[in-house]
Amino acid sequence: MSSCFRFAVGFGMPLRALAVVAMLCGVEAALGQSTSRAVFVSNNGNLEGSVSAFTVNPNGTLAFVNRVVTGSRASISDPCAGCNGYELSLTPNGRYLAVAHPAGDVDGISILQVASNAAVSLVMLYTMPLNQDAPLDVQWLDNEYFAVASAAGSPNNIRVYRFNPAGPSVTPIGATSIGSSGLGYLCKHPTLPVLYANNSTNDLVLAYTIGAGGSLSFLDSEPTGAVFPLDINVSPNGQFLYGGCGISGGGNKIVGMTIDGTGALTGMAGTPFTSPTTSTFNTWVSDDNAYLIVGHSTSGQVHTFGVDGGTGVPTATGNFFDVGIQGEGQDVRTLDNLLFVVDNFNGPTGVYSFTIGAGGTLTQNGVLTSTGGIAPRSLATWKVNLPGDLNCSFTLDLDDIGPFVLALLDPPEYAVQYPGCNINLADVNGDTFTDGRDAAAFTELLVP
Repeated sequence: MSSCFRFAVGFGMPLRALAVVAMLCGVEAALGQSTSRAVFVSNNGNLEGSVSAFTVNPNGTLAFVNRVVTGSRASISDPCAGCNGYELSLTPNGRYLAVAHPAGDVDGISILQVASNAAVSLVMLYTMPLNQDAPLDVQWLDNEYFAVASAAGSPNNIRVYRFNPAGPSVTPIGATSIGSSGLGYLCKHPTLPVLYANNSTNDLVLAYTIGAGGSLSFLDSEPTGAVFPLDINVSPNGQFLYGGCGISGGGNKIVGMTIDGTGALTGMAGTPFTSPTTSTFNTWVSDDNAYLIVGHSTSGQVHTFGVDGGTGVPTATGNFFDVGIQGEGQDVRTLDNLLFVVDNFNGPTGVYSFTIGAGGTLTQNGVLTSTGGIAPRSLATWKVNLPGDLNCSFTLDLDDIGPFVLALLDPPEYAVQYPGCNINLADVNGDTFTDGRDAAAFTELLVP
C-alpha cells in the first residue's frame, strides 16, 4: 500500500475521503490477475509458439491486449521447447498460465504471468527430460502444483510439477501411470480435490484424489463402452462429466457421466449419446450448467445441447455454428453467457465470440478476432466476480471508489444509480456485513 494512502484506511476515516485520497495518490489497480474478464489463447505454430491475451468488451467482442512468443525456430528440425503452444491452463487465482509444448525432439512447459490488464509475460520455459515429455495437456491442481498428460512411452503417465515463482522454478514431484497408452486429456473437478484423465486405449475415464504436495491417489475408473473418450470436462456445478469420442462408435458419440460427492463416476443412462454431426471432439458446459457445447473435428461444426439438470442427459438443440472444413474448429470455452470458438487454419484464423441465448441459440458478436499467432489452438478464460466491483464493469479500478462509497453510505441510492449491480460486492472483507469495516479491505484490493 502506498504510504500517502495508508493513513486513510483506518476504521473511522470518513468514507467520502477515500475517493479524494485515492485520486491524490494516483492509485492504480495492480492485482496479480486480470481485473477484467479475459481470454487467453495458445498458438500451435510449428515454427513459433505463442500465447495471446484478450479482454472481453461489454458487448462480448474481444479486445487484443498482447501476444508473447514462447519459442521460435527456422526449421521444424531445430529443437524448440517453446514451439507448438498446445493446451494451456490458468491457476485458480488467475495469476499464472501453464502451456504444454509437444514440439518434437525437445518438449517443454512454459509459465506466463498475467497482469492486472490481462497482459501476459513469459516467466520461464521448462525443458522436459527425454522420455518424460510429449505433454498433450496441462492442468493446474491448485495455485502451486500442476499436472501434465505425458504421452511419452507406454504406459503413459500423469506427471506432477511444483511451480515456485520466487525462483522461478519448476520441479518434478512424481508420476502416476494410467496403466497403458491413450492419455491425452486432463480436467479438475471445480470444487473437489479430484483430477480426471482419459484413457482412449482402454476406453476409460480415470479419477484421482489430489493430496498434499500434489500427490495423486487412484479413486475410480469408469468404462465408456464401445467408444474412446477424448477431451473431457466437468460441468461448473461439479455434477456431470462429458467427453468427445472422435471417430469411435460411428463418429458421432458423446460420453456422459455423473459425479458423486467423492468425485467417483457413473455412466449416465443412455450414454454414449448421439450428436447430429461427425467426430465429436471438444466439450464444455456453459457457466449456468444449462448447455453442453461440443466441437466436431470432421464437420468443423460447434453444436449446443440442452442439459437435463437432474440427470445430465444432453439433448441437441438444433443450434450450431459452422467454423469451416475438417479440423478447422478447435477449442470451445464459455464465460458468463458467452461462447468462444477457435478457428485454427484455412484462411483467416482467430477466435469467434457468441452470445448463448434461450434454447441454446448462438448469436455472433462482431467478427473473427485474430490472435496474431500461428494456428490458434486452445482457450482459457478468466471470469471476474470481483469484490469491490461496484459499477459492474468487470474490472476493479478507481472508477469503483464512488460506487463503493455510495453503497456503504446510501444503499437505496446505490440501487437507483446502479440497477442490476450486486451491492453485496461491497462486503469486501467477507464478514457478511456491508459497512465501514470493508474500507481497509477495499483499499488493499486497489493497492496490494
